[in-house]
Amino acid sequence: MRYLLRLSLTCALLVVVLALAGFVLPRSYRVVRAVAVAAPPEAVYPLVGDVARWREWSPWAARDPQMVTTFSAATTGSGAWTEWRSASQGGGRAELLEARAPERVRYGMTFVELPLAAEGAFDLVGTNGGRGTHVTWTSEGRLGWSPVARWFGLLVRRAEGQEMELGLEALRVRAEKASHR
Repeated sequence: MRYLLRLSLTCALLVVVLALAGFVLPRSYRVVRAVAVAAPPEAVYPLVGDVARWREWSPWAARDPQMVTTFSAATTGSGAWTEWRSASQGGGRAELLEARAPERVRYGMTFVELPLAAEGAFDLVGTNGGRGTHVTWTSEGRLGWSPVARWFGLLVRRAEGQEMELGLEALRVRAEKASHR
């Protein structure tokens, strides 16, 4: 009996400590990844500036070929959007908030299953006399006051960073193939 009481108290104490620690964790997250592409910004930009072309390099779309996506009438420019539903990848919506060819795309993203909104950007800087592009992908979001969401933020940083690296590599390969045709 004493053993169960001690175990219960230990578990309760652990929950309280984790909850309190959650309040100390950051209320936001930011993930930044970059890649060098051997193609000019004009060859890279259409792949990030057109939401209909995100499927060509997105690691999430590659993971579920049955993903259902819908798009706004215009798939480029500020206000263009895409929505997706997937049994394995979840659902959500991304909308372009800023589109400056061939330099920058900024987007907002919401998710069906998660009370999380994120913003992201692709910044393209010409290199090597305009023959190359340095692509920086940034993703950030607010986690709010919930200690559970803040613990979740620790996982998001790591997992999303790995996914962004896969996406940037696929983007690099796609842009370089298109540029060398």
